[in-house]
Amino acid sequence: MRKIISGMLAGAIVSSAAVASAAPPTTLVLNGQAGHASDSVKIKKGRALVPVREVAEEMGAVVKWDASRRTVYVFTGEPEVDRAAEGSKNESTSPTMQLVINGKKVDSPVPPQIINGRAWVPARELAEGLGSGIQWSDSRRSVSITNKIVNPTAKDFRGQAMITFSYDDGLDTFYDFALPLHEKYGIPATDNVIAGKIKDGAQTMYLDADQIKEMHERGVEIGSHSYSHQDGLTTLSDEDLDFELRESKAVLERIVPKVQTIGIPFSMYDERVKAAVKKYYQAARNFEHLQNDISAVDKLWLHTAIAVTNEMTFEQIKLRIDEAVKNKQWCIIMLHGIDPDNQDLYEIKPALLEQVLAYVASLGRDKILPVNTIDGVSLAAK
Repeated sequence: MRKIISGMLAGAIVSSAAVASAAPPTTLVLNGQAGHASDSVKIKKGRALVPVREVAEEMGAVVKWDASRRTVYVFTGEPEVDRAAEGSKNESTSPTMQLVINGKKVDSPVPPQIINGRAWVPARELAEGLGSGIQWSDSRRSVSITNKIVNPTAKDFRGQAMITFSYDDGLDTFYDFALPLHEKYGIPATDNVIAGKIKDGAQTMYLDADQIKEMHERGVEIGSHSYSHQDGLTTLSDEDLDFELRESKAVLERIVPKVQTIGIPFSMYDERVKAAVKKYYQAARNFEHLQNDISAVDKLWLHTAIAVTNEMTFEQIKLRIDEAVKNKQWCIIMLHGIDPDNQDLYEIKPALLEQVLAYVASLGRDKILPVNTIDGVSLAAK
């Protein structure tokens, strides 16, 4: 875990070699979008400073400046009346600028500074105070801060490895626990929903239509996991097989614009099912404990490298990710429930998911590009 944390902190603590090199400016990237030249990161005593207003407002926060106290206040949401003053009533005025995030004073070896009339603050402290992810890229000389899923474009893929987090069943624990973590690290996801089990007023463990729609709007790909998930598709008659595939897509596309991929229930798949899938979907994911060869991928028979259970360790998952990076393969990870109690075999704790997402983020998109299923298929075809 220490290695992962060190990788994350590198997003704001720049090596002496990087500082010493006179070279191009360090770019600020917010939720996948590079800022203007005027927003280039400032390096002071080996620490990265970023323009507080631009970053905070992109992260959905509010910035207030108290000139009398020389303090920058950042709030996630609208501050209450006089909250800023109350948060600093015990602070003495000081010539050194202060940063206060959600009422808590932030300490840093390098204090906030006014540069060309704008307030600049330590990048790591600001990002972590807002619950956002932060990464440093040596190859691109950039500091990236995220609190939204960043789905890639064609220019992001240059032959490196890819990784997909593919969730099955459409469980509401994805909305509660997984989605915030994917947004924190900017990493895409696919949620394969059992269309016939969408929650409709009853207290079940599945997502409701409003949650599915919101997840799509927040950048999650919605895929199919059949209509009922009652039996393996290979056991069904042609008529029942067609219903499971067709009706699932129809139900989901009344909630989101497009459903283009499917996760095969029970991973029961054969050429007959594949031919039926092709009528309704562009890609299908199966489980065979294999990586995908990007240069020769069969989009209607995508392999899953690992199906994560609560008996697995981070090191086991990391092994498959590292294998994909080394061989420039597409690693698809199958998951189900994300629950602090993780009582079911296919439920894992949010802490393990965050450890994996943080590791992927620390590797950088130049080494392994996070994609949802349909984007992975599109990029592999180029």
